[in-house]
Order: sequence, then C-alpha cells, then structure tokens
Amino acid sequence: MIPPKMQALFDFLDFLDVNKKEYIEKYIPLCNEVSQLDKERCKLKPNENYKDKQKYECIDKEIKEKFEPINENIYIPITYKLRELGIWSGDNVYTSIWNNNVSEIEDFKRNFTPEDLEEVFHYKQKYLRFRTETNNDFLCLSFVFSNLDEIYKVLFDFFKDTPENEFESFETKTIEVGDFGEIVKNLTDNIGKNVKYSIPTEKILGKKQATRTTERIEAKNHFNVFNMGDKIEVGNISNNKGQITLGKDNKTEVNSNDEIAKKSFRWQKRDTIITTVIGIIGLLIAYLSMKN
Repeated sequence: MIPPKMQALFDFLDFLDVNKKEYIEKYIPLCNEVSQLDKERCKLKPNENYKDKQKYECIDKEIKEKFEPINENIYIPITYKLRELGIWSGDNVYTSIWNNNVSEIEDFKRNFTPEDLEEVFHYKQKYLRFRTETNNDFLCLSFVFSNLDEIYKVLFDFFKDTPENEFESFETKTIEVGDFGEIVKNLTDNIGKNVKYSIPTEKILGKKQATRTTERIEAKNHFNVFNMGDKIEVGNISNNKGQITLGKDNKTEVNSNDEIAKKSFRWQKRDTIITTVIGIIGLLIAYLSMKN
C-alpha cells in the first residue's frame, strides 16, 4: 500500500498533469512573450536617454501586465497545492521540499511491496512527461522545480531499469566554482541557461566543518524573478542578476542511516548560514547591477 506521504507526492503529479495542456498552450507562449520583451528592455539605456527611458517604462509596464496571469494561474496554484499536500512548508528557499519528504521516501524504498510498483512507475512516467513536455519554469518556479526534481529523483532513480539519467533533459546543471568572483565571470556566458553555481560552504564561512558536508550556496542564473512568499516581484529577467538560493544541497553525510536525524541537522544549520549569506548576496547583486 502506498504510504500517505508518497500518495501526496503522487497527487501533486496528478494536479500537474490535469493542467499540463493549459500550461503548454496558453502560458508557455505568454512566458516567451515576457522573455522577449525583457530582451528588448535590456537593450535600452534609460539612465542615458529620455527616449530610452520612456520606452523602458512602457515595456516594463507591459511585462508586469503579462506576468500577472502567470503569477495568478501558475505560481499561486502550484505553490498552494504543494503546501496543501504538505510537500512544502512555505519557506522562501524551498528547502522544506527536501526535508519534508526525504525520510519518508527512504522508508518507502526499504519497505515497498510488489503491488506498489505499477503505481510508482505510472507516476514516474507522468512526472518525466510533464517536465519534458513543458521544460519551463514559467519565469517564477525555477527554485520550485529544481527542488522537486531533486526529491522526485531520489524516489524514481531507485525504481529504474536503465543506467541513463532520466532527468537529464530538464534538470538544473551545476557549475562548481571557488568563489563569487567565478560566478560573475560565468554569468555572461550562461545567460538563459538552466544552471546553478555551487560554492563549498567553507569558502563562505572561512572554516571547515567538523563533519564532512556537501552544503552549497547556489546562484541561479536563469531568470531574475524573486519569490517572496506568495508575492512575485519581476525584475530584469535576463539582466545577469540570477536568483540566489541556499540549502538545496544541504545533505550532511553522517555515519547513520537515520534520515530523520539528517533532516533535523539541516534545519539547524540553515538559519545560521542564511544570516551569513544575506550580506554576500546583497554585495553580489549590487556588483552585477553596476556592471550592467
């Protein structure tokens, strides 16, 4: 029998599948329009010429108008559903998508029955089809889908009959860098690509942890859409000011199979690291703004 937590993950996939056709036919074209408008906006120099300023403000208004239905009909319903099902707890960096589900997934992988397999494979194909056929973060869900890809991969990679990475075509690619300076150098080359930059925690905190860790501070360079609770603020989407997130790879390696202990440890570390990183994030964004 499928446990409640697993059923919640499957119910969310049913929700995506029901809405998939509308997303593809109505909202992906709208997202493309917004992206194109942003490219036009980025070519302007509103601080240097009055005509550019007028045109910039006109395009900016159009972007906000076109983005509003995306927010109302994509971001809000999807994140509401995630909270309703208990998959996400409402945190701004979406780390609870991992923390709320990983221990239950590990339990299921240890205790599944042969009768569960048909349903698992059914929902696996449903998720892979959705992500492949849409292959879009709708200008506001890059953090959400990146975290969902990660947790669903933990589940579905266990139930596969091929050595291939079935998430390859749509999952976020990670670029390992040594510091924020390397991120700045890479941003221009990767505008519009679904990539994230990963920096070892000790590079930020200035010391190594007592236990081996794979914590990372990640800068997302796909769209500059900041998710602040239920409020979406649309900025210069391709203007080299990528999203910055923390905690998605906070998977501490400990000599234990107790995933619940791991989950608790992640939450304890998260707030401390976030406080340290906030100042760095501000400096990075300010620097990129001056560069542009």
